[in-house]
Amino acid sequence: MLRSTVTACLLAALYSSQANALQPRDYLPRPDGVSAMQFLYTSTSANSFYVDGEKAGDNLNLEQDIGVFLPVHYSTFMSMPTIFEAVIPFGRVSIDGADVGNNALSTSGLADPTFLAGIWPVSDDESQTWWAVAGWLTAPLGDYDNDQPLNLGRNQWSFKAQTGLAKGFGKLIVEVIPSVEVFSNNTDFSSASITLKRDPLYAVETHVSYDLTPSVLVSLDHFYLKGGESEASNTIVENELETHALQLTTRLAMAANQFLSLQYKKDISVENGSKTNTFSAQFTFGF
Repeated sequence: MLRSTVTACLLAALYSSQANALQPRDYLPRPDGVSAMQFLYTSTSANSFYVDGEKAGDNLNLEQDIGVFLPVHYSTFMSMPTIFEAVIPFGRVSIDGADVGNNALSTSGLADPTFLAGIWPVSDDESQTWWAVAGWLTAPLGDYDNDQPLNLGRNQWSFKAQTGLAKGFGKLIVEVIPSVEVFSNNTDFSSASITLKRDPLYAVETHVSYDLTPSVLVSLDHFYLKGGESEASNTIVENELETHALQLTTRLAMAANQFLSLQYKKDISVENGSKTNTFSAQFTFGF
């Protein structure tokens, strides 16, 4: 029973990990016609596991390595800046600790890609005020096998509505970005091919970034997730998320159009799922 509970909660945590695809100052528009190729690598580990806010295990041995390719293009529509981006993730995840009966569970391949379109109704560089709205559509194109307990694909469509306000105070930029994500049903969940439903997932990201020098930026980031509880064949799976995480970011300008971001993210409190530590590196090449 513990193994099935661990797996259900872990899946919710893995799914939500791709929701935080934003970097500090992503809610500041770039000039019309600018494009960029971005490459993100994340390495996540966890041992502690929580159910209903209580530690249920301390030997999960979760390891996850994810690469993400993110091509992006900026344009304008009726004089308002716009953005179009694809998020294409791939990688591997494994779990083999005592909390899953020392069973070796693993998967690798492609995860579900996401496509983003956004627009800035307010973009005032002089007052350092920016407000944007965006939609994220995730397609069930990743690797999925209902006979396997772990999958990088979810076999669900999802749509995330997001808005964000960014305000500058000289070298300091504050961004607050709330969102809500809704999911279609997975009608082929587990080897029994039952229907898995998932409640909406609410999130708020906050980024407080500061220019130490013209080429070095630092940021303190906070992530909050709430919701996303699942129901499998009319049975509630106790995997509702309520997670707080903090992240430290350093971004280096290697050239006028090349940037390297290094990040460390740590879950501070977890209601259900694994308590993770994540190291990330992202390289951006603009043109």
